[in-house]
Amino acid sequence: MDNKKNTRLIGMLGFAMRAGRLVIGTESVCTALAKQGRMKPRLVLVAHDASEGTKKKLLTKSEFYGVSAITVNIDSGELGRLLGKLYAPAAVAINDDRFADEIKKATLSDDQGEPS
Repeated sequence: MDNKKNTRLIGMLGFAMRAGRLVIGTESVCTALAKQGRMKPRLVLVAHDASEGTKKKLLTKSEFYGVSAITVNIDSGELGRLLGKLYAPAAVAINDDRFADEIKKATLSDDQGEPS
């Protein structure tokens, strides 16, 4: 992911967090996926360094509940730091349509035209 898109992704995650539209952490994301209504996640982001088991769990649950999931080019330590956490979350979920759409756009790859 190029620097401009990565900067946009980081900025959008910050805005979503300040707006209270993020669910942070693998177990919290999995719990949120089963919810219905306004607080149901619209997008799941998985850190690229998450374990294969964690990635599979999140991607499978996301698919089951009809929620888009994207593996992003940010490691879990950096994700935690960006969100002001002392731990390294492997995943975050966005539960707002507008933030989810903007974050999807920010993760689009120039050469592929699809989420990375």
